[in-house]
Amino acid sequence: MKHEDQQALLWLAGLWLLSKYTFDIAPALQRGGASLYDWLHDDAAHKQHLPGRQLTRAAVLQLAIQAGFADPKLASAIAFAESGGVPGAITSSSRELSIGLWQINTRAHPQYPVEWLKDPLNNARAAYAISRGGSNWKPWSAFTSAAYRKFQTGILA
Repeated sequence: MKHEDQQALLWLAGLWLLSKYTFDIAPALQRGGASLYDWLHDDAAHKQHLPGRQLTRAAVLQLAIQAGFADPKLASAIAFAESGGVPGAITSSSRELSIGLWQINTRAHPQYPVEWLKDPLNNARAAYAISRGGSNWKPWSAFTSAAYRKFQTGILA
């Protein structure tokens, strides 16, 4: 197939996708933020949009509930601000080696093995223990900077 033909097919496929989703996505685009995020991640008809390693907001909320947080919506908002909902997120610098959804810093908390923290529920349990059940979020920069607030709206119950 010629390069020009491939480009034409890609252009047509793009137009088809645009026509297929324009009406579905329009309300989410108008509401913006969390609504658009949920359209891309929580609607069963749009699961193909999910990045392979990212969890939905509802899934992270369920982990926070399972871990026992008194305010699971706050806990899940902090996880999203810290990791973007990616269980395998790793931040490595001279000051930290932070793992998972809640970005548990293994240099500050060496009692938690890296491989153990890669499991989303274990990560939630470590965050629960470190935060004293969610009563002390000061170790999380997403809390102290208030970055978590943009993830609080639209979290499913």
